Amino acid sequence: ERARDYLHKSGRFIVIGGIVSPVHDSYGKTGLVSSRHRLTMCQLAVQSSDWIRVDPWECYQDTWQTTCSVLEHHRDLMKRVTGCILSNVNTPSITPVIG
Repeated sequence: ERARDYLHKSGRFIVIGGIVSPVHDSYGKTGLVSSRHRLTMCQLAVQSSDWIRVDPWECYQDTWQTTCSVLEHHRDLMKRVTGCILSNVNTPSITPVIG
């Protein structure tokens, strides 16, 4: 909530949503609760939010995914859903860009 408020107040961004993406079980952190439980906890945590959602994609992969591949998944999903291209603000584009 604070991050969204800060970005809105900066006048440079319009936050259209937030995504929580629990990491895969094979991430390797000692004491990590199973992804099934973390996924459920995340879903419960955001159930009253009208702008944050949980994406189980990362948990459902065959193995741990790099941060880059997870971000690419979310970028591609947003492109399919919104028709907009997520882009670096320094990259010229003639299509709508979500900063």
